[in-house]
Amino acid sequence: AMDTESFDKVAEQIPLYREALLQVGTEIKDQAWDIRASLGQPLGIWGRNGPCFVGPGGLVSRAPGNSLPPVSREDLDQLFFQICGQSVYSHEEELRQGYVSLEGGCRAGVCGTAVVEGGKVKSLRDVTSLVFRIPREQRGCADCLFLAGVDFSAGVLLVGEPGSGKTTLLRDAVRSLSWGKFSPCRRVAVLDQRGELGAFGLGPGADLLRGYPRAAGMETALRCLSPEFLVCDELGEEDLSTVSRYAFAGAGLLATLHGGEEDLLRRPLAKALLETGAFQTVACLQGRQRPGQLGALFRVETQGRGKVLLTRWET
Repeated sequence: AMDTESFDKVAEQIPLYREALLQVGTEIKDQAWDIRASLGQPLGIWGRNGPCFVGPGGLVSRAPGNSLPPVSREDLDQLFFQICGQSVYSHEEELRQGYVSLEGGCRAGVCGTAVVEGGKVKSLRDVTSLVFRIPREQRGCADCLFLAGVDFSAGVLLVGEPGSGKTTLLRDAVRSLSWGKFSPCRRVAVLDQRGELGAFGLGPGADLLRGYPRAAGMETALRCLSPEFLVCDELGEEDLSTVSRYAFAGAGLLATLHGGEEDLLRRPLAKALLETGAFQTVACLQGRQRPGQLGALFRVETQGRGKVLLTRWET
């Protein structure tokens, strides 16, 4: 069945182009990954079948030709203020990390000139593009992990390139644990920093902590919610000490990481995360052409200091 609802939900939150986007054909909506408004370029929809560009009335062209109106500086500024609810200041913390959260688990990536202070991004100015991610729901895509006998309580790290469906798979795993699809209902604390994980409802056992810094969120969850699982999306360098600290706190850690199967032990962050012992299973996704689809499963063994052994599961 075609999924046009996810696209429409995002289009509704892009006031300037809402009408044109809603009139685009269903086959384009169904395969779209994101909608891009870039300065001086026509509005674009990027997806599995490559990019296409949108004009008034939902007119679509495969080439960014001269006939389609480009996004002007005025358009982009107006759109930026609209998605910030007219208050850029209230989204300051998100903007430092390069995005603005919208309703229903959607988010817009924001590109522009970074204002840097003391080596850290303080804010953004002169926005040059806005990229609206389209969150998808794929019910049952995490079933393969449960059926393979993965022990979630021993920690699971989902690894994949951008757009490979890591959040989609993580969300589905949370839903299965929370609803008790493969076992009794479980208690899951979900640290939803970007507002994407809670997009489609997570069931009776899930508690959603929005906007907490990672360490504070984990501390709050463990102290107040007695979870069996802690869940967070997109780990970065700054999360390494937090993961080490909560690796053996009595709750299984489920998280995602950017990378590919071949990068697992070559990328310093991936290696360091596995060395913490927080994850006894690594699940690699197939890639952006098959979002939410599992590629390979690995068992993780930590063998003393700095040594990690990965064994491929035969599934």
